[in-house]
Amino acid sequence: MVSTPMFNMFPLDATSIDKSLPVPVSTQLHGLLSYILSHGDMAYGTKLPSVRQLAADLSIAPMTVSQVYQDLRDAGLIEMKRGLGAFTARDPNVRLREDQPINALRADIDALLGKAEHLGVSPMALVSMVTAQVQMRKPRSGLEIVFVGIFPGPTRDYVEEIKNVLAADDTVRIVTLEQLKTSEEARATCNQADVVLTFVHREMEVQALVPDARLLALRFIPSEKTRQALASLDPRTKIAAVTHFQDFIAIMRPSIREFAPHVADIRVTWSSAPDLSETIAVCDVVIYATGADEVAGLARPGQRCFEYRHSPDLGALENVLVPYLAHLRRSKSDDGRKGQAAA
Repeated sequence: MVSTPMFNMFPLDATSIDKSLPVPVSTQLHGLLSYILSHGDMAYGTKLPSVRQLAADLSIAPMTVSQVYQDLRDAGLIEMKRGLGAFTARDPNVRLREDQPINALRADIDALLGKAEHLGVSPMALVSMVTAQVQMRKPRSGLEIVFVGIFPGPTRDYVEEIKNVLAADDTVRIVTLEQLKTSEEARATCNQADVVLTFVHREMEVQALVPDARLLALRFIPSEKTRQALASLDPRTKIAAVTHFQDFIAIMRPSIREFAPHVADIRVTWSSAPDLSETIAVCDVVIYATGADEVAGLARPGQRCFEYRHSPDLGALENVLVPYLAHLRRSKSDDGRKGQAAA
């Protein structure tokens, strides 16, 4: 069977779903597609395989694919167009959409550059003048940012990476998804923040919990450390790939092969599987997804063990988050000045 080309992160075929696992086929497929749509680079509006085509490629029932497509639509990851099929609903590689605030300045910037050129003012001199004018303006107010993560430890690491593109007076608070579900205080924290950040595949879930919050979803990609560790594996390595969530068990094998295509023996399981210890015992290397940290304690002495970790996509930080925060800062500063004028 020819793999489906529309999903360009890694090929999908009948081997993508492991029917020998005690994990429903629908659960595996939902995790597989939500990961590709959230972490991949498929452009907005890309047409996905039809229900019948994908079902045939994966050797599963069309009804299963249809239900998964509906769930992905409800999660905001795809759009269903009557008579046309399913399409991606997000563009993770988008730079600056036409409706983003910074685009409203493009004509003004172009006019300013033209005027400077007419007056004989060099671009560098113009930049210096603008920078000096910025310094003379009233200091901007820092933003209150909340990051909604899943696991506290990794979320703290994500926030440290995000801080590299924030202003010195911005503050970031961490709220876990579980806290958001159970704590009114956590929900109030999000509603009062200038912006709430989270993962693409959790956007709709977070928005449903705090519908009044200003939400921005960020794309995450495998970390450089993870990619290097996978690339360095010996081709003869036997890998035990362990995930915390059964939903993402089908992701482990193709995710590892994406950066270690030379390794063939990959055995996937989840952190609460009854045969986890046996699987680890017969393998050379243990690779666990974020959140399955306890698996490291099961590795025998000398057995290589490392985490499959993701990091915020630098492109998303620089081209989506930074301009968006700049817009929020301007709005906050303008509101402050209006308040002072009214007083």
